[in-house]
Amino acid sequence: MELHDQMGDTYASTLFGMRAIRTRDPRNIKAILATQFEDYGLAQERKAHRSLLGNMGIFAVDGLSWSHSRGLLRPSFDKANVSDLSQLEGFMQIFFSRINELPHQPFSNARAVELQELFQCLTMDSSTNFLFGNPIGALASQKYTPANGEMTFDQAFDIAQYGLAMRAPLSSLYWLYNGREFRKACSTVRTQAAIYVSRTLRKLKLEGRGTGGKDSGKKYIFLEELAERTQDPQVLQDQVLSVMLAGRDTTAAVLSWTFLCLAKHPAVFRKLRAEIAAVVGVDGDARLPTQAELRSIQYLRWIIQEVLRLYPPVPVNGRRALHATTLPYGGGPDGNSPISIRKGERIVYSTFSLHRRTDIYGPDANAFRPERWGEEAMRKVGWSWLPFNGGPRICLGQQMALTHASYFVTRMMQVYKEITPQDFALANDVAYDTKLVMASGRGVHVFLS
Repeated sequence: MELHDQMGDTYASTLFGMRAIRTRDPRNIKAILATQFEDYGLAQERKAHRSLLGNMGIFAVDGLSWSHSRGLLRPSFDKANVSDLSQLEGFMQIFFSRINELPHQPFSNARAVELQELFQCLTMDSSTNFLFGNPIGALASQKYTPANGEMTFDQAFDIAQYGLAMRAPLSSLYWLYNGREFRKACSTVRTQAAIYVSRTLRKLKLEGRGTGGKDSGKKYIFLEELAERTQDPQVLQDQVLSVMLAGRDTTAAVLSWTFLCLAKHPAVFRKLRAEIAAVVGVDGDARLPTQAELRSIQYLRWIIQEVLRLYPPVPVNGRRALHATTLPYGGGPDGNSPISIRKGERIVYSTFSLHRRTDIYGPDANAFRPERWGEEAMRKVGWSWLPFNGGPRICLGQQMALTHASYFVTRMMQVYKEITPQDFALANDVAYDTKLVMASGRGVHVFLS
């Protein structure tokens, strides 16, 4: 934000002797992601991610391979978007039980909770259940601890993600970050994913599936659905890990920032709880919401949109020029001329900075104000709100992520009457922990009652 305020909406920087263009201009971002889509790709980034994601996942390929990969995944997300939300409720009940295990505060019904860590466990279990058909037990009170210093799947996944985040700014020198713990974590994750893939292929073969046959009466499992269209174990493993990388921590981050904002803004909390009470009830009158009911709670939608604006889970992203090309804006004395881009140069776009531009969102762009989404000006935001990216590579799981986040928020609001920060000073002094996904640097320490 500071550099953009000093240097402008589009400027150049040099790292390790390599130039990069950094932009928060929605017109340039639209060019990269849509109108000049063929000019830009993942290029070097896909090599940096191969240790965890392999060579065939949707985040590791460009061109025709990417198009095939997206076509392979799209039907699975179409079905997931209309899947039964009852699977989520089981994890929500375990989540509530974890909170109920905590002691009450003296002279109060409130419990002190660190929600960010719990949300990461919740989304790890719900993600692995959705992808593999079995949760890994991240929410369990007594977690499985492997012998001989081995890593659990969730521990390995976190370490591997951290490694990918460390590789990102190194660009073509990504291979410099390749320590033993990182390699071990990637191996643990891929080995476990390979086991799930092998089990799934054996199961489908025994059931006579895998050639387009469906069994609509059974629980939806992403990996089984994907195996109906390809039986290549490497493709299945790479794709399922790519989907997990995209969905697990991002949803946890949205939930964490949402409840940090609700704790800091009690009037917003009360207004949202009143709307939820009117639609699906709260406390003793609460009933499980349907997808249609979740969509009908307008204020909930505004709150999530505002959280995604201020705290986009992926605050910075990038592409690399596949050949010599241009960007439409940022050059010339007034910044309205094109920029020449060399083959291989990186374009970094800051969603975080874009979402806080005062010329787009007004003088209160840094403030949390969900009501702005009911104003006429917000209907014309377009390429200035991009938490899910845009263009051909727009997030396939967008609707599923919004539905799951809405469900978890609604169930929390049905159960708890009040949420307050444990330390108001820390709550108002926001810190950022930015790796692949942007989390709160101080967690989400609140009192729930």
